Amino acid sequence: MLSGYAKVADFNVKANCDFEFYDFTFPYPENIVPDIEFDIVMDDIKRYRELIKANTAKFTCAWQVALEKISQWLPSQNSFLLHSATFEIDGQGIAFSAKSGTGKTTHMLNWQKLLGDKLTIVNGDKPIIRFFDDEPNIPYAYGTPWCGKERFGNDSRTKLKHICFIERSATNYVTHIDKSEAISRIMKQVYMPSNPQNLSKTLVLIDRLLSCCDLWIIHCNMEPESAEVAYNTIINGITK
Repeated sequence: MLSGYAKVADFNVKANCDFEFYDFTFPYPENIVPDIEFDIVMDDIKRYRELIKANTAKFTCAWQVALEKISQWLPSQNSFLLHSATFEIDGQGIAFSAKSGTGKTTHMLNWQKLLGDKLTIVNGDKPIIRFFDDEPNIPYAYGTPWCGKERFGNDSRTKLKHICFIERSATNYVTHIDKSEAISRIMKQVYMPSNPQNLSKTLVLIDRLLSCCDLWIIHCNMEPESAEVAYNTIINGITK
């Protein structure tokens, strides 16, 4: 097997693969101890193709299998995968979460047009949320290589302050919500591991995340002015 290396959310990842997996750097550095190590074999590729019902390229399948194996392990490290578009403004991390096709990337780009260089995209699709023992109430959102078809993002991290759920609407306005209103929405956007212990840990981490962040619903029509309304409400506290 070939051994490849990647740094993901400050974890050292070692992937052993039956074939050359170019998304990881070969060979694995001998002086680095992996935080997680796993194998990717042809049975994994076959299983993934059966899951998506498509004969997708081997390398694409391997990339998604790697993400699955990492995501299954993350909760043991006080971390989990959140489906969202995440960015930073003046040191504040903001995550836009919604089901695929709702327009979270479009709305994020409207914010970018409004704010220019003040906004830095961390990850356009699948950031990792990570807690540390010495900062138990600060969720860090990390960029990952799995950043959507647009490839928006980098390997930086941000302190997550706001979680915003995007909803389509004819008019633009923002609603502040509490944890009880947010839980059902965020559960649909978090990777849930099959291991019972890690699943239980994920639920604890979700609760902690929702307790640490300001929670919003952004009702928007995806026009450029929707970003101005949302930004003024969430960041500047201005409501009409």
